[in-house]
Amino acid sequence: MSHSSKASPPIKTYTARPPIAGRKMTCRRCDRVYAFPRPGDPPIRCECGWWYVNNGGRIEEHFKSRIGA
Repeated sequence: MSHSSKASPPIKTYTARPPIAGRKMTCRRCDRVYAFPRPGDPPIRCECGWWYVNNGGRIEEHFKSRIGA
């Protein structure tokens, strides 16, 4: 098998949601990008299992296992 030294193209994510406009938040564990939550918004559940909520202007992080363990 031969390996190319050419870099892979950037990842494309396909979603029905429009592109994120305004302030963004990046998960510190997996680098996924989300719209920055406003106070009172529902929590952001990242695919890696971390939840983010804006509590009075401060982002709180909580880990909840996806399999309930």
